[in-house]
Amino acid sequence: MHTYDIQLRRTDMDALEHLNNVVFAQYLDEARADLLDRHESGAEPWRVVVASQRLTFRMPLVFRTEPVSVTSVVDRIGNTSFTLVHEVRDDAQLYLSAISTLVAIQDGMPRPLTAAEREYLGTLRNSESD
Repeated sequence: MHTYDIQLRRTDMDALEHLNNVVFAQYLDEARADLLDRHESGAEPWRVVVASQRLTFRMPLVFRTEPVSVTSVVDRIGNTSFTLVHEVRDDAQLYLSAISTLVAIQDGMPRPLTAAEREYLGTLRNSESD
């Protein structure tokens, strides 16, 4: 599992004083970038596109000074793509759950995941999905 902490910013809030729905997607993007940056294969940086993303809002997140965590686990590893399951939460509450499918690309086209990429993603695999 990969965990990425995010400090809420006042500019992340909407007129009703909860986290704007679009900002949740930005939080997921930040967490994914950190997850992929941690892979040190010596190769070029990951080039992926988000092919699909489904967000399920569980409860409003209002401004507070404590950070929230985005947890991500790999649910599926395909030939050119992989699926991540995310949660935005703190110790007491789940605010958002999400599923993202990412596709590795090269020259604008899908490309097979390398053995090193598969190995890294395997370390983040959800043991319940095996």
